Amino acid sequence: EVEAAEVEAEAEVKAAEAEVAEVQVVFDEEEKEPPATSAPSETAAASALHERPPEHASLKTPRQAYVEEVCAGRIDGTAAGAAALLLPAAAALDEAEIERLLCECEALYRADQFLLAMRRLLALEALASQAGLQPPLRERDDIRVSTILRTEAELESQLNMIASDEWRRVAHRASRPSGGSARSSCKQYDLDTYVQELPGGRMAVKVVGVVPRSIECVLAPLLQPELYGSWIPGIKAALQVCRASNFRRFIHIKALTVPIPFLAPRHAVLTGYGDILSATSVMCYIRSIDPSSLPDEPARVAAAALTSDSSVAIDITGGFLFEVLSPNETRVSSTMQLDPKLKLLPPRAIDWFMKHVAANLIPMYDKMASKFEPDGQHAHLMVPPSNDAATYEELRRRLAVLQPDGAD
Repeated sequence: EVEAAEVEAEAEVKAAEAEVAEVQVVFDEEEKEPPATSAPSETAAASALHERPPEHASLKTPRQAYVEEVCAGRIDGTAAGAAALLLPAAAALDEAEIERLLCECEALYRADQFLLAMRRLLALEALASQAGLQPPLRERDDIRVSTILRTEAELESQLNMIASDEWRRVAHRASRPSGGSARSSCKQYDLDTYVQELPGGRMAVKVVGVVPRSIECVLAPLLQPELYGSWIPGIKAALQVCRASNFRRFIHIKALTVPIPFLAPRHAVLTGYGDILSATSVMCYIRSIDPSSLPDEPARVAAAALTSDSSVAIDITGGFLFEVLSPNETRVSSTMQLDPKLKLLPPRAIDWFMKHVAANLIPMYDKMASKFEPDGQHAHLMVPPSNDAATYEELRRRLAVLQPDGAD
């Protein structure tokens, strides 16, 4: 029996060595035939969403360690070819390999690599199509696929909205930034407010301005939901009810009270997430959700406790595009679509109110961002012993790949 066990163990070792040799052959084939280059577009904002450049020649990592290498920063998820790095050839793809790679995409998503997970899933989808595997990935009843592809739909819609040529500018002004530093006191930034008519007669609002702050200081306020009420127009109070990851949050907000007799208060439960879009930009997306879709029971209980029985849920969809212009300048573009569920007021009156409230977003944002500069009021939140220190450390690591627009 002992000899038989030894023979069986030796057979298993040889089988494992043969499997490793087969995998190495796949690696060699991939190095000889890198994916085709996808030419980036300089005018279409959505091009960065699906950009899949050629494989980065310096990245030589075993496939089983791909997620770990990305999360450790040894693979730059925004680098050329990162999404298609070390994927198998179509001829070597089977259902078992698809399952392994879907788990990989899910792990990337949970690690805040939303765009990399989406791009890798799309590359896998193309390989599965080449291999003739059915049904297509996006037609399968798989929550991992639908969740990641929803990121594609949400961000593509947001980018197309920002880049649309149907916006009409309704206001322009130059404002002096807040803060008393020599840099900010002598600098001005332009503010533009746009509107766009949507189906059904409602309007969307977009504001664009250049904030004289680093991208780190500009992003920092978004990671502190409890401060939203002090700088986001129209929000009275906000509280995080669930933190899925560093850069994906679920937040309960209370809207400012409208001075109309017998009008019930307004609230919303928001989900928001963000990721690096390109070598010069960061994208954040926000939408309201049904509290019943919160990821766990404690979050649902917390959201219910913050909402009075008479409060009315409002619908919000929007987001931000942040573009690095220089180490101390960031262009902020934000769009918002809001339905406050006010049947007493005509839609045009609500849109007029939104337009004028939105115009205050950039100045108030700049004022809050200044408080996260090294000598600012909230700078302590970004370093130990703050509970958020690790989050800001990860933010700095992720932002390190960004370069000012136009830099080599």
